[in-house]
Amino acid sequence: MMRSERSQQDIVEDITRPIGDRKAGAGHTGFIPLVIGATGVVFGDIGTSPLYTFNSIFTELHDDLPDKADVQQAFSVLFWTMVWMCCFKYIGLVMRVSHHGEGGTNDLITPASDADGSSDEESSEEEISGSQSHRLFNTSTREQRMVLILGLLSCSMLIGDGVVTPPNSVLGALNSPVMNVDKNWNCIVAVLIQIFLFSLQRVGSRFIGLELASYMVQGFSPVKVYEFFISGRFRGFRAYKAIAGVVLCVTGAEALYADMGHFGSRPITTAWFVMVFPCLTLQYLGQAIVLAKNPAGVENNPLYQTVPDDSFLWPLFILAALAAVIASQALISGIFTLMSQAHALGLVPRLLVLHTNPAEKGQVYIPEVNWILMTACIIVTLAFRTSDNLVAAYGIAVTGAFIFTTLLLFWVLWRVWGCNLCVVLLVVLPMITVDIVFWSANLLKLLDSGWLPMAVAGTIFFLMHTHEWGRQCEIAQQVQEEEDEVSKMCSQQRLGFSVCTLQGLKNVLRQGQLLRTKSTAVFLTPRAGRVPVGLATIATKLGALPATIVLLHIEYCDEPFVLEAERVLFSAEDQSLGLWCATFRFGYAEPLTPARFDLHSKLAAGELAMQLLDYGTPRRLATPSLTYEGNLELPEGSDGADNFTYVVNRKLLVPHADSGFCTRLRVTVYSLLKKNSRSPMSTFGLEGQSVLEVASVRKI
Repeated sequence: MMRSERSQQDIVEDITRPIGDRKAGAGHTGFIPLVIGATGVVFGDIGTSPLYTFNSIFTELHDDLPDKADVQQAFSVLFWTMVWMCCFKYIGLVMRVSHHGEGGTNDLITPASDADGSSDEESSEEEISGSQSHRLFNTSTREQRMVLILGLLSCSMLIGDGVVTPPNSVLGALNSPVMNVDKNWNCIVAVLIQIFLFSLQRVGSRFIGLELASYMVQGFSPVKVYEFFISGRFRGFRAYKAIAGVVLCVTGAEALYADMGHFGSRPITTAWFVMVFPCLTLQYLGQAIVLAKNPAGVENNPLYQTVPDDSFLWPLFILAALAAVIASQALISGIFTLMSQAHALGLVPRLLVLHTNPAEKGQVYIPEVNWILMTACIIVTLAFRTSDNLVAAYGIAVTGAFIFTTLLLFWVLWRVWGCNLCVVLLVVLPMITVDIVFWSANLLKLLDSGWLPMAVAGTIFFLMHTHEWGRQCEIAQQVQEEEDEVSKMCSQQRLGFSVCTLQGLKNVLRQGQLLRTKSTAVFLTPRAGRVPVGLATIATKLGALPATIVLLHIEYCDEPFVLEAERVLFSAEDQSLGLWCATFRFGYAEPLTPARFDLHSKLAAGELAMQLLDYGTPRRLATPSLTYEGNLELPEGSDGADNFTYVVNRKLLVPHADSGFCTRLRVTVYSLLKKNSRSPMSTFGLEGQSVLEVASVRKI
């Protein structure tokens, strides 16, 4: 007797189709708008690299000015780095790995974990009472734990880079001849721009075109790369150190994959080869030409040396400032995507995920992440004050993400796609070698300011891993309680009021050992067939349960999005006992917003409400004298579908007395994360409703 409901409000709220339809250019959006959107959003970060890349490379010459050969070699290294990282690695290989069209390292771990047949059998109650946990991992196996760790490391590295990118991009854009003011004023302007950016979250587009000189065509030869490292003035260790500047030209490459769910692989690929890659090549060519003619221009920003007349400085400055804002927005959007996916995977506490565009499901906004990130960026801006001081911090985290993405790609190619190991190694070994060279060169800046993104990444990794560890501890304890009850049932031992399983609950209700009150309670349950801890606690501690019990289960499907018509399912588990089940279905990439997840309105307006009016009171229980005594109803005046009491559970973890320091620390951090997460009342749209919170203590 399962049915699905689709109210008019659901139709209005439905952000129409699964994103996969839009990626192919279907519907009203079209392919060309997606290409244009990808140009402005996905490539915003990599598009501003010309603001500071050449400066960073030639700092290794110290007081010497570059000659023509130096400029040619540097341009060649930049060009072939973009070809290798963007054209070959990300567009050619990494973007071919997707989970229902979604991208990002949190999505890359999904097919990797599926290689070992991981299931969605275990989940904690927290994933129902707030966190969007789509359990893709049975983390008991070593291989799947390794995949999870790699995904967490890559995600953490990108977030660490996200703390550095907005300050560095904005400060780099303000480093202009037309802004020849005190650095303190530049710093203040940069802070104001970032406050404006984080407050409005606007996305735009940009393009830059500069001149080309014919003799610079020689820079396209890969021979110049060899000369850069072997025979040029950069040769040897100085060339190795200069790689830290070279990698700045591809620091936004990870966004190609992270934003694939927003626009699709085809629009991103088209935007890269048709517009972005040619424009970046022309941009670096133009700067190389200017530096070859006037090597002294390297002491300032080479970008501003490319304009033919001073009258173009202000327009170029405005364009650079806008591009810097867009670059920051691009990475901020990527972080929102990663955190939304991490939220769906249960790797972070309960967050509020909002859609910024009702026509695009992939465009999300997370207030908590936004304001924390803004605060961190402002602190970094005030602490480092100039882009020259920040450039050492730029690149070290994102190159680390390159490594972890390559390792995950290796796992997918070998274990998921079943490719020949020798072929996979032939593809992956050159990639991981280049990644390690890039990362190790950036590690030389660790003691300068490179420690900053690494410290941020380490902190994020610790918090996410601790949250996952705490949830797994809760799962293990609840599974153990269920196994103990099943064991007692099989051995025909007296259960008393132990109702950890659905069958145990039915047995206790049939025996009539519990007081049944004239009320309806909706219990959030981890999965169909599992009794939530809150219900078991009320039954065992109070010896009473409502006459009508609704077990509400949140089911996360293996698709990114679920049609609204298939979202809500109702069924009667045992009508004579007043036991009902309701299932809300969500895709793993769908944010749980109060508007979309309004439990009260859906239950009150749905078919279940009509059923509860007819069968809200069980017809007869085994012990009539214990029925309908006491009252847990809503305040007077509430009746029918409004007579719901929602029961949510709050688990309190405490360490055992003999626990070590590390365990105590992790328990404390996990408890703080849960305490400061968004409440289930606000997440599920239960403000103003009758909500009962049941706390239970578990020792680890």
